[in-house]
Amino acid sequence: MDMNSLKAQNLLKIISLLRNHPDITRQELAREAGISMPTALHMIEELSRKNLITETGENASTGGRRAKTFSLNPESGYGVGIQIARKYVEFVLVNLRGEVKEKVRYETSFSDQPAWYRKLGAKLIDLISQADVEEEKVIGVGISFPGIIDLENSLILHSHVFSLQNVSLDRFYKCISYPLVIVNDANCACYAEQSQREEDFLYISLNESVGGAIMTENTLYTGKHWQAGEVGHVVLYPKGKSCYCGKEGCSDAYLSAGVLCEGHEDLDDFFAHLEKKDPQAIQIWDTYLNDLAILVSNMRMLLDMDIVVGGDVGARMDAYVEDLAERIEEYDLFSRNVDYVRACRCKENIFSVGAALSAIDHFEYRLL
Repeated sequence: MDMNSLKAQNLLKIISLLRNHPDITRQELAREAGISMPTALHMIEELSRKNLITETGENASTGGRRAKTFSLNPESGYGVGIQIARKYVEFVLVNLRGEVKEKVRYETSFSDQPAWYRKLGAKLIDLISQADVEEEKVIGVGISFPGIIDLENSLILHSHVFSLQNVSLDRFYKCISYPLVIVNDANCACYAEQSQREEDFLYISLNESVGGAIMTENTLYTGKHWQAGEVGHVVLYPKGKSCYCGKEGCSDAYLSAGVLCEGHEDLDDFFAHLEKKDPQAIQIWDTYLNDLAILVSNMRMLLDMDIVVGGDVGARMDAYVEDLAERIEEYDLFSRNVDYVRACRCKENIFSVGAALSAIDHFEYRLL
């Protein structure tokens, strides 16, 4: 099928709508897709023949015949997500609803060497074999990578975590035979969060490094140079702590997960001490929340949208969001209520699931 044809475009519109709005009627599909009712009926029939959508029930009656509802068949296609972290690689296989069907993690330190990439490709094949899914149903693979990614020029422009600069993405393309997209890790986390939200938001990723991503109208805003949302290099304190980027006072120097892990084994250990009211942990957390409040209030003033605190730290923030909001109130004198900040909803396999959803977005045309 010619993907540029009007028919293909209409089919993809309906698939996208069904991914975001399960149990939707024919009438709603036609209205939201901006197509005529006869066209919508024809598209629904074709997608049903391909087993891509199923009838799920009927709406409550409003006096006339009940309208039938439809949903995407979640098992009609899959995306694979790969998170490349400092000390491990995590794989997930998700269906069209973003539900994890299979996952595996193996310990490894990233190495920009052919053998490392070959092992990555082999582990991907193992995952798909283990999941026992038909290969043609794997519509694409997404990789979450901690760095600034330039897809137009197929480059990792910079990765502080792995000390890389201007590295070709061809290394990944050569070891993976499926359609592949490589995405900044914070952007992947934003994709995972977007699957559970409808509003526009800024996602602040508090992880090994601090990153961010902007989701607006269900679309990731990347900016002119693929750096939109890079909140890790917003200056909190002029002439403050040195940042790896070469500047002083960047939020990354104050809000990365490593700040909390100093003197602790890892984040779990830090939060365990915090829950036990350990004085040192309380002091570290108090300073951390104050600095985070400054960043959030500044971003709210700039973007005027909801702020989601995510990443590995954000996934543990539910019990502390109210405290964070109270601190933000000291800096935000324009909002009547600081109800725009919240902890992330997606808390497990954040980056790998987001990478898989990104792959589905990029390659959903392969469902046709």
